[in-house]
Amino acid sequence: MPRPVVFAHRVLGRVSPATLDVLDALRERGHRLALISNATSETAEAWAAVPLARRFDVTVFSCEVGLAKPDPAIYRAAAQRLGVAPADCVYVGDGADGELAGAAAVGMTVLRTTEHQDTDPGWIGIVIGNLREVLAHVEQPASIE
Repeated sequence: MPRPVVFAHRVLGRVSPATLDVLDALRERGHRLALISNATSETAEAWAAVPLARRFDVTVFSCEVGLAKPDPAIYRAAAQRLGVAPADCVYVGDGADGELAGAAAVGMTVLRTTEHQDTDPGWIGIVIGNLREVLAHVEQPASIE
């Protein structure tokens, strides 16, 4: 495995058990999950081998689709792959790369998480401090991005 792929695998493999538990709980409640990432090809290559991968129904890696957050087309691509309208999706992110505004622009409900990073402190929408709070915001079957 080339060195950048090893690094990507190591980073992706460090997802906390609490995060995995939230993803598992969402799936158990019938939610389909998508990941949208401004990712390098090394990250995309390492993806299938990490525990996080099996928790998502859809992945949209910027390096594979030629789009990057906050381009509205990358959010629409994820919704389309899930087979739902963007308005039926909830997007959860820390705000890096202008992602929150991009998701909101296509009509997604947006939750800004500050659990790991606080990269968009100017965001005026819903803010959650812990990913477990996503469960309270999603009461009926929908899609989480």
